[in-house]
Amino acid sequence: MGGGSLSEYERIAHSKITRKFRSAGQQLLFSRGRRGEVSDANGVPYIDFVMGYGPVIIGHADAQFNEILCGYLGNGVMLPGYTTFHQEYLDRLLGERPGDRGAFFKTASEAVTAAFRLAAMRTGRLGIIRSGYVGWHDAQIADSLKWHEPLHSPLRNKLRYTDGMRGIGDTEPVANWVDLRLESLAELLERHRGRLGCFVFDAYLASFTTPDVLRQAVAMCREAGLLTVFDETKTGGRISALGYDHDNALGSDLIVIGKALANGAPLSILAGDADLLALAERARLSGTFSKEMIAVYAALATRDILEKPVGDAPDGWTEIGRIGTETAAAFTAAAADAGVEALVGARPVLGGGMFELVYHDVELLGDKERREALLAELAAVGILLLEGHPSFVCLAHRDIDWGDLRERARQAFEAWNATAGAGRG
Repeated sequence: MGGGSLSEYERIAHSKITRKFRSAGQQLLFSRGRRGEVSDANGVPYIDFVMGYGPVIIGHADAQFNEILCGYLGNGVMLPGYTTFHQEYLDRLLGERPGDRGAFFKTASEAVTAAFRLAAMRTGRLGIIRSGYVGWHDAQIADSLKWHEPLHSPLRNKLRYTDGMRGIGDTEPVANWVDLRLESLAELLERHRGRLGCFVFDAYLASFTTPDVLRQAVAMCREAGLLTVFDETKTGGRISALGYDHDNALGSDLIVIGKALANGAPLSILAGDADLLALAERARLSGTFSKEMIAVYAALATRDILEKPVGDAPDGWTEIGRIGTETAAAFTAAAADAGVEALVGARPVLGGGMFELVYHDVELLGDKERREALLAELAAVGILLLEGHPSFVCLAHRDIDWGDLRERARQAFEAWNATAGAGRG
């Protein structure tokens, strides 16, 4: 055993993704969230566009959400099996899909793994075609691209996570559909003919193509005998009640919905045709905490709030789309104010439930160090968002002072341009 004591910043075994947020060179630890803001251990507030990487959709410590949630807690947090609350939630979630059933999980990585198992049981084949980031379990991430990079980014195509991963190889191929061209998909289907059982698509990548292309992709894969899975972890319950696949009638066999369902409580659902989900018992698609009730209570509370009109919007999902669109516009305007609009801006993603930074300069697109320097400058003016990944908004962000956000972002863009040499080249 090693000697010496650990500091407060060393005790937690971080992945690099949790080390992104720094100020004055120091990793941030957070102590509180309030509506659309968070505070660090020193009490410094930040406008939060990370939202726990997407799960928080109403806001931190929202009084109405907390009141509804607390009202449920008197029923207990763990009963012998599934409950009337699980049934009520699925009835509300899947009301527009009367032939579907749902399986409960804590994380979407579990739900995607469950989909892979169902696909293998249905088809007798273990191979997978994937497009996008679909979870952190071995076959989901091994030999994976940097999927959140723009399609033409030089940082996108280097394979990662090539060591220590199970469930990949000649008999269990995991192929990447990279360019979203139907011709490329047809080539993959032909190359791995007879070995592929599942096609899984990250709904975020729908922002780089069209519903018609995806409908054709789903149809091609089903014709080739693959089970099709649309991974709505980021989008389901955020861009709309059910997400992109349902809204655009893509026809996937299974959808995975997660993150935003329960305003931060861990919940993910695998939904599909009742006959297919009937395999869940034989496939052992469950676990002790799949039946835990706090997350379902939180999901019911979230649904109670989002189903109601908000301002002029007919429901919370519509209002969130408006907020994300306005947020992206504020960052784009700030870049113009700072004179860096030729380098960087922002765009709403899939209607505005998410937004992301966009890079207009080829050199900058391939320079991770300069891009990450922008995150640090934004944190320095009290703004937390994601780079190389979509950022998220919540209902509480409707109270943002848009002029203040634009001014803070302008200051960050100017400081970045001066200190990181963003304008060079």
